[in-house]
Amino acid sequence: MTDASRRTYGYLTALAVLAIDQLTKRLALGSLDLHQPVSVIGNLLRFTLAWNQGAAFSMSWGGPMVLTVFTAIAVILISVFIWRIKNHAPLFLIALGGILGGAAGNLLDRFFYGKVVDFIDIGSNGWRWPTFNVADIAITIGGILLVILYRGSAKRNPEAV
Repeated sequence: MTDASRRTYGYLTALAVLAIDQLTKRLALGSLDLHQPVSVIGNLLRFTLAWNQGAAFSMSWGGPMVLTVFTAIAVILISVFIWRIKNHAPLFLIALGGILGGAAGNLLDRFFYGKVVDFIDIGSNGWRWPTFNVADIAITIGGILLVILYRGSAKRNPEAV
């Protein structure tokens, strides 16, 4: 498999994540009222439209302009990294693509609205996780996958670390 065909995994994953993220956010904006939960699976999973000016999972971090600039830089760097990377497994590029697509999805929200659309609301027994979106899920899964892949390669080849 050539490096060019491997890159395709990363960029196609990013495009798929971006499309699903933006589609679900448009659906949420068109069908949910702000801060009015709609039960999907009892109290465990609800859709609750919320605006997030912070980072992933509503974490406060540096303010909206800092987050916009940071996210834009991350999108550029990950895009270049995928382009320049050589000899990595497709799963590594898929993980990077998930992070890229999620970051791009939240960046688009910041450009269009000045904040991010969140709508996935999980919790139980009075405890709720901060509301999030598909982009946040992709960034989190991509990051976890990169850590797992890195740890696995470090165990197989300790000199590469």
